[in-house]
Amino acid sequence: MSDVLIVGAGPTGLALALRLHDLGVGVRIIDKHESVLGLTKSAALHARTMEHLRDLGLADAVLDEGQRVEHLTLRTGHRDRISVDFRTLHDTAYPFLLDHPQDRTEHLLIEELARRGVAVERAAACVGIEQHGDGVRATVAVGGRTRTLEARWLVGCDGVRSTVRRLLGIERTGAPYPDDWVLFDADIDWPLPRNELTFSADGEGLFGVFPLPGERRYRVAYTPTPGVEPSMEDAQRSMARSGVEGTILAVDNLRPFTLAHMQAVRYRRGRVFLAGDAAHVHTPFAGQGLNLGIGDAMNLAWRLAAVAHGADARLLDAYQAERHPVAASVIAMTHRTAQAMLLRDDPRRHLRDAVMTVLQASERARRALARRLSQLDHHYRGAPGVAGRAHGLAGGDRLPDLEFFDGLSQRAGRLHEFLPYDRHTMLLTDPAQTVGLTVPDSCAVRLITPDWARARTAQNVPTALDRGRSAARLYGSAYLVRPDRHVAGIGSPSDLAAAAALDSHEEVG
Repeated sequence: MSDVLIVGAGPTGLALALRLHDLGVGVRIIDKHESVLGLTKSAALHARTMEHLRDLGLADAVLDEGQRVEHLTLRTGHRDRISVDFRTLHDTAYPFLLDHPQDRTEHLLIEELARRGVAVERAAACVGIEQHGDGVRATVAVGGRTRTLEARWLVGCDGVRSTVRRLLGIERTGAPYPDDWVLFDADIDWPLPRNELTFSADGEGLFGVFPLPGERRYRVAYTPTPGVEPSMEDAQRSMARSGVEGTILAVDNLRPFTLAHMQAVRYRRGRVFLAGDAAHVHTPFAGQGLNLGIGDAMNLAWRLAAVAHGADARLLDAYQAERHPVAASVIAMTHRTAQAMLLRDDPRRHLRDAVMTVLQASERARRALARRLSQLDHHYRGAPGVAGRAHGLAGGDRLPDLEFFDGLSQRAGRLHEFLPYDRHTMLLTDPAQTVGLTVPDSCAVRLITPDWARARTAQNVPTALDRGRSAARLYGSAYLVRPDRHVAGIGSPSDLAAAAALDSHEEVG
């Protein structure tokens, strides 16, 4: 019996499998498809997801293949209304959006799993789920026959039409959109810079252009002409909505699809969980979906690992409490934006354009939009198990990935890379905080300080010397940081050590 059975080998399921394996959890992953689907799907990887991929050992490989996008522009009535500049993201190593085709992201995850000895079991469809006291029994159809797989927990990462969700009887709120959409990859003669993603709308509909790796390669999402079959010719006509004179040269995988804004009312039933599109779906505006799913995986993985290694099972309850509101917020944002961009002949379009003009004039508003779209501002404030507040940070926030020069190692580094990725970390900012400190064995301790003399006296604590005071905003407090780089608590080291012991089910000592 494995610890975790994952149903669905898309980006969410693959990231979850890789993270669980690295956390020492026995994992098995199945998928009903015989191979990775080559269909045009998600492409955008935002800053927060790139941080997760770095922890999984894949950021450099993705960067080598991807197309960097630094600006997202919304156009209405053939005019630029608002432009979001991702270069303003100063507390991350990835101040941009990276366009990278989903099938390539999946292949890289699969290859990384294979290097760890984990293979995706293909053409294996979950058709039944039975829960018992200490595990889950899944009935799986393979080659016309059925067999049973046993696991302590099961996670449904099997997409919008999730079989796992259906078998659990979990309902969704929301509704489909009245407009059909068309998605395709293409070679386009497009005059705008390749570091810019553009969504344009007029009285007829919407036309979005995502730069992809490769000369003149783009991904296009648009609302087709009513009553007209999607085609290269219709796509070319629809490009006029942008007011940009481009020419579609060749099209791959042109296909219509129906969009919805929907969310599962709950992400868990007993020992079975939902993640990714199985839990939530929304418009492709600004490429939020794949990123949201990988965020689910990183949140759930460390919880399952902790409980598998002996922590209190109630730690799993907070997955719903943390991830459900985050997804609800993304769905609401993308829904409002889609509605606004598709106003057509509605007189409210003039108000929409005026609001965009006001936002464009505010540097603060544009920076806030960049952070929200990059998912760096997703937080879990108010959720169970997070507490404390200091220096503008609160329990549940993502720890800023500050860049600093380490005077002890004599090289530049990032705060996230200074912390281990596979356990909780007590991050201290004063050498005096290390005196008499005891923590659970499963919790690491790190110290960052500008005090060169006292830094050398810190006993048995890996230390970074921040003479440039790049991390000054953190000084004066201690932080308990979770494996997903969110702050579990801010307070005294002794109180945080006790909190770490509760999460790890170990005695402090």
